[in-house]
Amino acid sequence: MARLDNTCTALARNEDSQGAKRDDSTASGRLSISHELEAPMRFRTIIRDFGPPKEVVAYESYKPQVPGLGQVRIRMLLACINPSDLVTISGAYRSRIPLPFMPGFEGVGVIESVGAGVSELHVGQRVLPLGSAGAWQDMKVTEERWCFPVPPDLTDQQAAMAYINPMSAWMMVRQYAPNPSTVVAVNAATSAIGQMIIRMLNRAGIRPIALIRRPDGKRQLSDQLDLSAVICTSETGLRRKLSELSGGRGLAVAWDAVGGTEGDDLVRSLAPGGTLVHYGLLSGIPLSYRLREECPDARIELYRLRDWIHTAKRHELQRALDDIFELVRDGTAASKVAAVFPLSDIRQALECEATPGRQGKVLLSMSNAMEGTHYD
Repeated sequence: MARLDNTCTALARNEDSQGAKRDDSTASGRLSISHELEAPMRFRTIIRDFGPPKEVVAYESYKPQVPGLGQVRIRMLLACINPSDLVTISGAYRSRIPLPFMPGFEGVGVIESVGAGVSELHVGQRVLPLGSAGAWQDMKVTEERWCFPVPPDLTDQQAAMAYINPMSAWMMVRQYAPNPSTVVAVNAATSAIGQMIIRMLNRAGIRPIALIRRPDGKRQLSDQLDLSAVICTSETGLRRKLSELSGGRGLAVAWDAVGGTEGDDLVRSLAPGGTLVHYGLLSGIPLSYRLREECPDARIELYRLRDWIHTAKRHELQRALDDIFELVRDGTAASKVAAVFPLSDIRQALECEATPGRQGKVLLSMSNAMEGTHYD
């Protein structure tokens, strides 16, 4: 494949075969996998040291595991690059992430082989493997209980982006959305998850204040979003503006993906008893430890999707995914795609991910996405 340019615009391949709707035969299990006498070379990304993602990510060949008891081996098709991947690679969670590790928390693939004891899934099924990293590789081995079938009407691109952002937004809005008469704010409003949160709030009759980092971010906000106001956080007077927009009452809820001084200002802008839902650290700077003393009436809720994922029962996860698939279909939880890169171009993909003003998600296409596959 030709080397891709370093700009997302030149690299976008949104209409390639990975985005086309798959034949219904995929879901029915009639997809055939050809097994050669000698297994072809497989490739993966791996992190051996924490640091800037573009500098520390390595691309290498490897021999995939054979699935063990209760496990399946998934031939990955597409994987998504999310901020949570980059924060993890940078070392923000080094206390719980042993090195080396395979990055990538989200992607879609097809079951290539199964181990003993696998009863609910079968070879040829397209699935979302949840619960662990390792999506940025050709083959991923994981437990059957963490794999969930993908509806046949969703494209590979839709499926590759249907887990982390949609489920996080869905959970946070369900849990924390207040009365529609109150004032709420969402920062990082131009991000994929920021816009999902806004659309879900709109469905609940709530018109949030959107916070953006740059003045030109207004062009990235969809005309379909129903907002009460848009504030650029790079300009001065954020707290004053929020106070004026809330009539001096303060915010009932604020969704914070940034942290740092912006997150601190949101906490200080809350109404008595108001809630900050802190779910991201795009600034790389934690909230001030003084906030608990400064704002004793504020509720600071740290939201982590993994906390629920690893305690929920399988039927609860399936029910949540069923709801989310519907939201993907109707556009509420849909994301745009900025570009699709082959896994071998992981550094260019990471450069595109870091492009200011990028609109849409950056996806990775695995080298064996269509290899050895045919449809009856």
